Amino acid sequence: MLVAMTHSVAGALALVAASPLTPLPLNALPSDLKPLVRELRQHGFEVRLAVPPVLGIYGFFEARQNRIWVAPISFELGIARPTFLHEATHAVQSCPAGIVAPLGWKLPLAPVVRQEIGGILTTAYHGNKAAEQEAFALQGQPDAVPKLLAALRQRCPRRGR
Repeated sequence: MLVAMTHSVAGALALVAASPLTPLPLNALPSDLKPLVRELRQHGFEVRLAVPPVLGIYGFFEARQNRIWVAPISFELGIARPTFLHEATHAVQSCPAGIVAPLGWKLPLAPVVRQEIGGILTTAYHGNKAAEQEAFALQGQPDAVPKLLAALRQRCPRRGR
Protein backbone atom coordinates (compact mmCIF):
# COMPACT_ATOMS: atom_id res chain seq x y z
CA MET A 1 0.00 0.00 0.00
CA LEU A 2 2.81 2.40 0.85
CA VAL A 3 4.51 1.68 -2.47
CA ALA A 4 1.31 2.41 -4.40
CA MET A 5 0.80 5.58 -2.41
CA THR A 6 4.40 6.69 -3.04
CA HIS A 7 3.96 6.17 -6.76
CA SER A 8 0.69 8.09 -6.68
CA VAL A 9 2.35 10.98 -4.85
CA ALA A 10 5.31 10.93 -7.24
CA GLY A 11 2.94 10.87 -10.20
CA ALA A 12 0.95 13.77 -8.77
CA LEU A 13 4.13 15.75 -8.18
CA ALA A 14 5.28 15.09 -11.74
CA LEU A 15 1.89 16.26 -13.00
CA VAL A 16 2.12 19.46 -10.97
CA ALA A 17 5.69 20.07 -12.15
CA ALA A 18 4.59 19.75 -15.77
CA SER A 19 1.36 21.68 -15.29
CA PRO A 20 0.62 24.63 -17.58
CA LEU A 21 -0.04 26.54 -14.34
CA THR A 22 3.47 26.10 -12.93
CA PRO A 23 5.70 29.19 -13.28
CA LEU A 24 8.73 28.72 -15.52
CA PRO A 25 12.26 30.12 -15.25
CA LEU A 26 13.18 32.96 -17.62
CA ASN A 27 15.59 30.66 -19.45
CA ALA A 28 12.52 28.85 -20.83
CA LEU A 29 12.23 31.68 -23.38
CA PRO A 30 14.06 31.23 -26.71
CA SER A 31 17.72 32.29 -26.49
CA ASP A 32 17.32 35.10 -29.03
CA LEU A 33 14.90 36.82 -26.61
CA LYS A 34 17.34 36.81 -23.69
CA PRO A 35 19.00 40.16 -24.60
CA LEU A 36 15.55 41.76 -24.64
CA VAL A 37 14.66 40.20 -21.27
CA ARG A 38 17.96 41.43 -19.81
CA GLU A 39 17.46 44.94 -21.18
CA LEU A 40 13.84 45.11 -19.98
CA ARG A 41 15.00 44.17 -16.48
CA GLN A 42 17.76 46.81 -16.59
CA HIS A 43 15.07 49.37 -17.38
CA GLY A 44 12.98 48.36 -14.38
CA PHE A 45 10.58 45.86 -15.93
CA GLU A 46 9.85 42.51 -14.34
CA VAL A 47 9.23 39.47 -16.54
CA ARG A 48 7.20 36.58 -15.13
CA LEU A 49 6.56 33.32 -16.92
CA ALA A 50 3.51 32.56 -14.81
CA VAL A 51 -0.26 32.63 -15.03
CA PRO A 52 -1.32 36.28 -15.54
CA PRO A 53 -3.58 37.90 -12.93
CA VAL A 54 -6.38 38.11 -15.52
CA LEU A 55 -8.10 34.82 -16.37
CA GLY A 56 -8.18 33.41 -19.89
CA ILE A 57 -5.26 35.31 -21.43
CA TYR A 58 -1.82 34.23 -22.63
CA GLY A 59 0.05 37.43 -21.80
CA PHE A 60 -0.47 40.63 -19.87
CA PHE A 61 1.39 43.86 -19.23
CA GLU A 62 0.81 45.64 -15.91
CA ALA A 63 1.88 49.22 -16.54
CA ARG A 64 1.62 50.29 -12.89
CA GLN A 65 3.95 47.52 -11.75
CA ASN A 66 6.13 47.46 -14.88
CA ARG A 67 5.41 43.73 -15.06
CA ILE A 68 5.15 41.43 -18.09
CA TRP A 69 3.30 38.14 -17.67
CA VAL A 70 3.52 35.22 -20.11
CA ALA A 71 1.34 32.22 -19.27
CA PRO A 72 3.22 28.90 -19.09
CA ILE A 73 0.59 27.28 -21.32
CA SER A 74 1.73 29.57 -24.14
CA PHE A 75 4.92 27.47 -24.29
CA GLU A 76 2.90 24.29 -24.79
CA LEU A 77 0.81 26.01 -27.46
CA GLY A 78 3.92 27.25 -29.29
CA ILE A 79 2.99 30.92 -28.87
CA ALA A 80 5.38 31.98 -26.09
CA ARG A 81 7.61 33.99 -28.45
CA PRO A 82 4.89 36.14 -30.05
CA THR A 83 3.16 36.50 -26.68
CA PHE A 84 6.34 37.77 -25.04
CA LEU A 85 7.10 40.13 -27.94
CA HIS A 86 3.53 41.48 -27.80
CA GLU A 87 3.78 42.24 -24.07
CA ALA A 88 7.33 43.62 -24.42
CA THR A 89 5.94 46.00 -27.05
CA HIS A 90 3.43 47.27 -24.48
CA ALA A 91 6.26 47.73 -21.97
CA VAL A 92 8.15 49.93 -24.45
CA GLN A 93 4.91 51.73 -25.37
CA SER A 94 4.50 52.61 -21.68
CA CYS A 95 7.69 54.67 -21.62
CA PRO A 96 8.43 57.29 -20.56
CA ALA A 97 5.14 58.25 -18.84
CA GLY A 98 3.83 54.85 -17.68
CA ILE A 99 0.84 55.02 -20.03
CA VAL A 100 0.63 52.57 -22.94
CA ALA A 101 0.52 54.56 -26.19
CA PRO A 102 1.45 53.60 -29.77
CA LEU A 103 5.03 54.20 -30.87
CA GLY A 104 3.89 55.23 -34.34
CA TRP A 105 5.53 52.36 -36.19
CA LYS A 106 4.14 51.53 -39.61
CA LEU A 107 4.96 47.85 -39.98
CA PRO A 108 4.58 45.75 -43.12
CA LEU A 109 1.77 43.20 -42.85
CA ALA A 110 0.23 40.79 -45.30
CA PRO A 111 -3.40 41.79 -46.00
CA VAL A 112 -4.71 38.57 -44.45
CA VAL A 113 -2.73 39.24 -41.24
CA ARG A 114 -3.97 42.84 -41.11
CA GLN A 115 -7.54 41.56 -41.52
CA GLU A 116 -7.07 38.96 -38.77
CA ILE A 117 -5.68 41.57 -36.36
CA GLY A 118 -8.63 43.82 -37.16
CA GLY A 119 -11.02 40.98 -36.37
CA ILE A 120 -9.33 40.24 -33.05
CA LEU A 121 -9.41 43.91 -32.06
CA THR A 122 -13.07 44.23 -33.01
CA THR A 123 -14.21 41.27 -30.93
CA ALA A 124 -11.80 41.01 -27.99
CA TYR A 125 -10.20 44.35 -27.13
CA HIS A 126 -11.85 47.42 -25.74
CA GLY A 127 -8.83 49.45 -24.65
CA ASN A 128 -6.22 51.25 -26.73
CA LYS A 129 -6.76 49.58 -30.10
CA ALA A 130 -3.92 51.47 -31.82
CA ALA A 131 -1.41 50.22 -29.22
CA GLU A 132 -2.81 46.69 -29.48
CA GLN A 133 -2.65 46.77 -33.28
CA GLU A 134 0.99 47.87 -33.13
CA ALA A 135 1.84 45.09 -30.64
CA PHE A 136 0.11 42.45 -32.77
CA ALA A 137 1.90 43.72 -35.87
CA LEU A 138 5.33 43.77 -34.20
CA GLN A 139 5.12 40.31 -32.65
CA GLY A 140 5.40 38.70 -36.08
CA GLN A 141 8.18 40.88 -37.50
CA PRO A 142 11.55 39.17 -38.08
CA ASP A 143 13.35 42.24 -36.68
CA ALA A 144 11.09 42.63 -33.62
CA VAL A 145 13.87 42.12 -31.06
CA PRO A 146 16.31 44.74 -32.43
CA LYS A 147 13.42 47.19 -32.95
CA LEU A 148 12.26 46.76 -29.36
CA LEU A 149 15.81 46.99 -27.99
CA ALA A 150 16.43 50.27 -29.82
CA ALA A 151 13.09 51.76 -28.75
CA LEU A 152 13.59 50.60 -25.16
CA ARG A 153 17.02 52.24 -24.96
CA GLN A 154 15.69 55.44 -26.50
CA ARG A 155 12.40 55.80 -24.59
CA CYS A 156 12.80 54.12 -21.19
CA PRO A 157 14.98 55.29 -18.31
CA ARG A 158 17.41 52.74 -16.87
CA ARG A 159 16.29 51.63 -13.42
CA GLY A 160 17.75 48.18 -13.00
CA ARG A 161 16.20 45.10 -11.39
